[in-house]
Amino acid sequence: MTTIVNDFLHPENFSQAWIKVRDNKGCAGADQETIDDFADNLNINLTQLNHSVANNSYQPHPLKQVFIPKNNGKVRELRIPTVRDRIVQQALLNVLVPVIEPTFSDCSFAYRPHRSIIKAVAKIAHWRDQGYRWILDADLVKYFDSIDRQILLIELRQHINHPGILYLIKAWISSSILTKKGLEIPDKGIPQGAVVSPLLANVYLDKFDKSISSTDLKLVRYADDFLVLGKSHNRILQAYSEVVKLLHTLNLAIHTEKTRITNFEHGFRFLGHGFVGDGIIPLDSPKQKSHSQRNSKKKHRTRKNYQKRKKRYYNRPQ
Repeated sequence: MTTIVNDFLHPENFSQAWIKVRDNKGCAGADQETIDDFADNLNINLTQLNHSVANNSYQPHPLKQVFIPKNNGKVRELRIPTVRDRIVQQALLNVLVPVIEPTFSDCSFAYRPHRSIIKAVAKIAHWRDQGYRWILDADLVKYFDSIDRQILLIELRQHINHPGILYLIKAWISSSILTKKGLEIPDKGIPQGAVVSPLLANVYLDKFDKSISSTDLKLVRYADDFLVLGKSHNRILQAYSEVVKLLHTLNLAIHTEKTRITNFEHGFRFLGHGFVGDGIIPLDSPKQKSHSQRNSKKKHRTRKNYQKRKKRYYNRPQ
C-alpha cells in the first residue's frame, strides 16, 4: 500500500495526469480556472498541488453543474470538477486502475482499457452461439445518482484499504454542487463528469457482475445497460426476480418501462446494434444516440423487417 501512495504522489505521476487532463480539453470548473490558466505557471502549480495533497491541506472545490443537450430533446446533467481536482483525480486513477482493473468480471465492457462496445457485441454473439438465446434487456434508473456512497466505500476498501486515499475519494464524491440557485449537497450518488467516477461505477456493480456470472446465466454489461442471457424462457423469467433482488441490495432499481424479456428470434436492439436470429446490424452510433433515444425506438422488430438490411449483417461464423 505504501508503494501505491508513493507512486500516486510522485511528481512524474502528477505530470502525466496533467497531460491527460490537458489533452481532454475540458472546461473550467467552479473556480473559473481554465486549462490555459493552469498552464501559465505549470511547474509551480503542479508542485503546489502535489505538496497540498502530500501534506493533507488539499481540499476539493465544489462541482460545476453543466447541462448538455441529448438527441431526444432532453438534457444530461454533468458535474464538473475544477482543473486542479481533475489532475489529482487522474493522478490517483493512474495508480488505482492497474490494481483494481484485473479484478473486474469479464462481463463488463464500459470504461475499461482494451474493451469497447464492439467487444460487448461480440460477446453477445458468442453466448448466442452457445445456446443462450433468451434475453433480459435491462436498464438502471439514474445509476450514477443512485449509488450508495457507504456501500461504494466498503467495496473500495476491499481493493485499497488506505485511509488517506479513501478520504480523498469520499471527499470527491461528496462534493457540493454549484448551481444557478447556489450550492447543493446531494446525499447519494457520484458525480457524472468526474475523472474518477467511471472506475467507481464499475467497482460498485462488480459484486452484481460476479453474482450473475456465477450462475447458469450469462451477463453482458456496458455501464448501466445490461443483458442477462439464458437458455430458456422459464429461466430468464426467474432471472428477472433474481436481478431485481440483487440490485435491491445495492439500493438500485431497473427501469420497468425499458426492461423486457425477448429472444434472438424476435429481435432486440442493444448498444446501437440490432440483433435478430443469427444476424447483427449496426443501427446507429452509440456516441450519437442517447440511451433514452435508443430505448424509445420501436422495441419489437421482426425478422422480416431486418431482412431488408440483411446485406449489412455480421453473419455467425460457421
